[in-house]
Parts: sequence; structure tokens; C-alpha cells
Amino acid sequence: MSGFTSRRFLRRLGGGLSMLSVASAGAYVSAAMHPAAAQQKAPDSKPALAKAVYEQQLTIGQPHVTAFCEWLLAGCADALKQPGFMGAKLLRSTPPAANTPLVLFVLGGPGAGKGTQCARIVAEHGYIHLSAGDLLRAARQAGSSEGQLIDEYIREGRIVPVEITVALLRKAMAASGGSRFLIDGFPRNGDNLAGWHSQMGEVAHVGGVLMYDCAEAVMEARLLERGKTSGRADDNAAAIKKRFATYRAETMPVVGYYAQLGLVHTIDGSQPVEDVYDKTQQALAAVHKADALRRAQVQVVAHLYAADRASLERWLASPAGKAHEAAVRERAASMDGASRASGAVRSRVLDVSTSLKPYGLDSLRAFD
Repeated sequence: MSGFTSRRFLRRLGGGLSMLSVASAGAYVSAAMHPAAAQQKAPDSKPALAKAVYEQQLTIGQPHVTAFCEWLLAGCADALKQPGFMGAKLLRSTPPAANTPLVLFVLGGPGAGKGTQCARIVAEHGYIHLSAGDLLRAARQAGSSEGQLIDEYIREGRIVPVEITVALLRKAMAASGGSRFLIDGFPRNGDNLAGWHSQMGEVAHVGGVLMYDCAEAVMEARLLERGKTSGRADDNAAAIKKRFATYRAETMPVVGYYAQLGLVHTIDGSQPVEDVYDKTQQALAAVHKADALRRAQVQVVAHLYAADRASLERWLASPAGKAHEAAVRERAASMDGASRASGAVRSRVLDVSTSLKPYGLDSLRAFD
């Protein structure tokens, strides 16, 4: 198989790969739709002839799967009437992202009230609250080799590498056994953002950003009041102004990035605590609704087989082939949440040079 292995395909689908029966509307389409295929047998001792595969992938909501697969089967049946076509198959799988924990980043300037709101969310919604700063301080005090390295960076006035911070977050998430996380005060800058995507992009799902917006004068008054009892060295007027400047320069671009993705829920943090929490509850309701949809997603993969690439490409270039592609895209986009979840219907043509069927390696066969 050129440039694509069945093993990789199965892993990418995230396990849980299932072939659907006609009754459940995602079928293995061969003899039933192409009578000649019923009379063909794989050779006992040598590979089958080469063939080409036209693959379409999309992700749709669970309620739409049956109707969509039934409709798609009819389209595959029409395609199999073309010269050179050998069969078709539909497969479905729960995408890996559907099983990853939900993460909410909690951002806002110093003194915006993030900690107060996080405590309420944890108590009422079962989230695990993680603070990158607290994890770094705990690791530093633990005296481990990792803690000594963190201590060295801090004593020398250098920024702790994001790889260390993200590793601490990942370890804490795994140890908690939770499925919902509030990560407070992270990512603080572009480097944090890049490190998160690099190490956690496929491990956790960022479902939203709770952004507590508050005037600097209000935040400064809160911090100065807190400084009377907190004992924190940075709760003084000079340090506070530096923290504000750093937040504006480094963290606000991160907020802008997630705003472009439609994930930021801006909440006025200057209001009374109960009013702020009411707005937080509204944001959480929207996040939880979107997350329920994410977890109900099913990935549908359709394969059409032809004797060679030329047969597939002729069909794709024909009015019938173009109409098939357009119809799949239009049908997917018309379903509630389908086009947003899938982004786009992904299509490609693959060459299969050797069949695994004669070797009894069914566990490795994805579209052989």
C-alpha cells in the first residue's frame, strides 16, 4: 500500500472501529451491491490484484448517523455501476477527540477574581482546579530533581521552560482521574500556548476560555487589600503595575487567539461575586452543551474500490462523480452541528498494491 498503512489507519481512528451492517445503516457493500463480487474469491497463497481506493471522511452527530449512512449507501450503489469499480465499504468510529477530557482555561488580570469563581465551579460542577503557578511552587518545594531545576530557573530570574509546566499539568490531570479541568492562569503567553498544543493537543480538549475582564483600578484595589494579609511579595503597587503590563502584552494575544476560534466567554469581573457567578454559569452551560455534542460525534469513512486509479479519476472528473462529491458535502453541512464538527469532508485517492486478505491478518486490514 503506497504511503498509507492499515495499522496507521486503525490507530488514527482511535480504536473502536466498527463495520456497520445494512440493518444499522453502515454497510459492507460488495456482493449485495455488486453481484459479480460474490463470485470472486481471494487467492489462497498469493496477494490479490492491485486496486485503488477513493476515501471520504467526515464527522457527524450520533443522531444523524443512521440516516446519513443509508443515504450514502445509495450513492455508493450508483457509483458501483461504473466500469472498473469493484466494491465499497462504510466504516464508523468514535473520533479520538470525543474521549479526551474537557479543559477550560481561566484567564484574567491579577485580581480579576479567577480564584473565587474557580472555587464555586469546582464545588458545583465537579471540575478539578489546577493552577500552573501552584504546581510549580509545589514541585519546587518537593526537593526532587525536577523541583531543583525549577528552583534554579526561578533563582536566576529565568522563565521556567513551558515543557516543564505542561508536564506538571499533564501529570496532575492523570493523577486526578478527572474528566473536567479548570486550568487557572495558563497559558500566559504565546510560548505557553505553543507548548500546550505541542504536548497536549491530542490529549485534552480545550472547550472554552473563561475570561474575567476587570478594570485595572478595581484589580489594583483588590490586590492591595489582599496584600495586607496574603504575605505575597508581589501584592504591592509597583509589582502590581508590572504584572498588569505583562498581562496586557503577553496574555491578551492568547485571549485573542482563542477568541478567533469562538471559544472565549468574556465575563465582567468587576461586578458583585454572585452576579459574576451567574454569568459564569451561563458560559458553562454553553461549554457543556458543545462538549456533549463533541462526545456524541461519530466518524464516518466511505471507501469506493476500483481496479486502478485511472478508473477512479475518470469517475471523479465526470458529472456523476462531481455530483456525488458535492452531494456528500451538502448533505453533511445540512445536518445540525455536522459541518462545524467535521470542518470539511476530506477526500483522497489511495493506491493499494497488496492485499492482506490471503495472509489472515484481518486485524490489520482497514480498507483492504
